[in-house]
Amino acid sequence: MEKKSQIKQIDKEEKGKGSFKDRRKSCLENLNKVPTLNIKGKEYSTVAERHRFLLKYFPETRVDEEIVFQDEKRVITKTTLHIGDTPYAVGHAEEKRDSSFINKTSALENCLSSSLGRCLAAFGLHGSEYASAEELANALKQQANGKSKEIPIEQMTTTTKLNAL
Repeated sequence: MEKKSQIKQIDKEEKGKGSFKDRRKSCLENLNKVPTLNIKGKEYSTVAERHRFLLKYFPETRVDEEIVFQDEKRVITKTTLHIGDTPYAVGHAEEKRDSSFINKTSALENCLSSSLGRCLAAFGLHGSEYASAEELANALKQQANGKSKEIPIEQMTTTTKLNAL
């Protein structure tokens, strides 16, 4: 009998199981372990890092992506975060196809990444700000009229983009 309870405990630890409430509390309490970038005194984390962090606590996570609208000028997407069968958060995003060199060919991909980032933020996974590092880089680029000192911003990583701006 004792051996069965030890096996159950090991299974519970290995699978990250426990009540949703306990796992979410632990996830949010440890959010400070997600790598961030300090931009103008505020902390921003990338969508990829926040998604990777979520999966540590909720390996049963499912992300549903939907194209709400698209034409030759813009794309709008919606992302829903499910844990098990229950939806817990939703994020929306819009990208204009002519807003950058990358968006000319990858507006849909950028839009899906943005809506995932907004969805994760709605679940509570964000730095000191709701926006992701990628969203801030895009906003700063638009404010600077796309001017970059060295490499074109479209060819930079998110970290390099933010440092350049």
